Amino acid sequence: MKLGIAVKLGLLLAAVSVLAAGLTGLYAYEASRNLLLQSAKTELLTATGVMARRVSLSREDVSRNLMVLAGLPTVARALQGNDVAVQEQIATLFEQLMLANPGYLQIRLIAATDDGMERVRVDRAGQEILRIQGADLQRKGNADYVANALRLAVGTTYLSRITINHDSDVHAGRERPTVILSTPIYNGAGQPVGVIAINTDLYASFEALMADLPARYQLYLANGAGDFLIHPDSRKAFGFDRGQRVLMQNEFPDAAELVLGQKTSVITEVSTGPFAGEPVVASFMARGIKVASGEERIILGLAVPRARVLAQSDQLGSVVLKIVAALCAASVVLAAVVAHWVARPINAISRAVQRFGTDQQTEVPELRRRDELGVLARSFAKMQYQINVQLRALAQSHQELELLARHDSLTGLPNRRYFQERLDDALARAQRNKTRFAILFIDVDKFKAINDQYGHEAGDEVLKTLAIRLQANTRKVDTVARMGGDEFVVLLDSTDGQQAIELTAQKLLENVLKPIPWADQELDVGLSVGISQFPDNGHTAHGLLSSADHAMYRVKSGGQSGFQFADSNLLTLG
Repeated sequence: MKLGIAVKLGLLLAAVSVLAAGLTGLYAYEASRNLLLQSAKTELLTATGVMARRVSLSREDVSRNLMVLAGLPTVARALQGNDVAVQEQIATLFEQLMLANPGYLQIRLIAATDDGMERVRVDRAGQEILRIQGADLQRKGNADYVANALRLAVGTTYLSRITINHDSDVHAGRERPTVILSTPIYNGAGQPVGVIAINTDLYASFEALMADLPARYQLYLANGAGDFLIHPDSRKAFGFDRGQRVLMQNEFPDAAELVLGQKTSVITEVSTGPFAGEPVVASFMARGIKVASGEERIILGLAVPRARVLAQSDQLGSVVLKIVAALCAASVVLAAVVAHWVARPINAISRAVQRFGTDQQTEVPELRRRDELGVLARSFAKMQYQINVQLRALAQSHQELELLARHDSLTGLPNRRYFQERLDDALARAQRNKTRFAILFIDVDKFKAINDQYGHEAGDEVLKTLAIRLQANTRKVDTVARMGGDEFVVLLDSTDGQQAIELTAQKLLENVLKPIPWADQELDVGLSVGISQFPDNGHTAHGLLSSADHAMYRVKSGGQSGFQFADSNLLTLG
């Protein structure tokens, strides 16, 4: 049977249309998968950076506690004699610090003499805090965190290697991954007389940090040589402790560049070895240890199964499949009726799909048609809408993670990292324009007493209220940030001299220190404010912060709220 030209043309157009629909659908599906995968990689890298920053802040919190303890006069006295009353005071202080920090396993005061004899020691045993005394106290002079810490300067910290604690004299920390931070104690003659050491639970610390991340994320931690310290499969962690080497670069080959120091961050996809059955997308960051340490660097990583990343694309695939099926059916039916009339709208829709596949927003043609092509156009518009909605959701998640990395989660103020950026900008601008600015370093007085008496909820309310008041009583060009704990800092941009700064500091003290409502009562706090000026008190960000910090401590040592300029007399409220 000989077919007519109309039938041949119809069949040809139908075949071409079906092929075009299939290829276009496949292209759109692959393009959407690639966009989702790239967005997920960016989100994963941002989350890894946030986690790395939180690890750094956690270490800084421990170092800050060590500095506070080492600076207490009673601590040095406890090392110079056998004053039982002083040692009891130190033990009580250690116990309170252990209660406030569940990740602390042990705090010890160790003498530099007598082969490193422990003077005061507090251990965690389950839910209890134990005071170790008498014959149970041990000599730790050969421990690296003692010997190395005694060689450090005042105000510095030593970080031990991350190992499994096999000491038989510990309680909750035995056979658990731990890291010890220590700092030296100097007497009035400038001689090291002892060490304070805090033993922290590595797993508990990272479990707390992971609490804010999605449950689908898998955490990895390795030392500078690539040995796993934390692994989703606990049998692969601390292999070197069992005489084995379980290395990150073997499971994630691209991570070898971090171990060799060639890169600081890597994002990779792995579908071989242990991930042959379930490929993963992983992000790793290497961070050098900023304090004296037995570790050279640590490598932090987050991974997520690729199937979880592409789960949304499976939904898109179903929509694309329906669109392709509708396109094929419409093409065959309409090609049989009139080939020329069908060709034009199909090509228009195909071009719209291709533009969308290249990440270009496009209007879908033929939406008002009442035939199969209209169904196709509306289906594609629906797919385009769903993809855009999901991409916007991914972008919002990325923005939220970026905000979390730059702002304090409790008060909403800029955090230490963001403030450092603003301070660097102000410093560069002042040097360029020959202008001045000032830094107010603020510590909240009576904050620990409020926390102890009324609980952490009251303490959090105090911090949030102070943050609001500090912002309300500064200019929009100024920057108010929370440095951590109960410390705030204010950057006064383009100041007009010391008298204007004094007025601002006085205004802050008068307006910020009003009683804070809590439950059925009012909480009273104080502010110790240290002020440094550029260029009078420093030409670097570190120097200006250090000058303001020292001035603040002089105010605090006076025992009353007030403010003081660097290298000047104390000025108090009233």
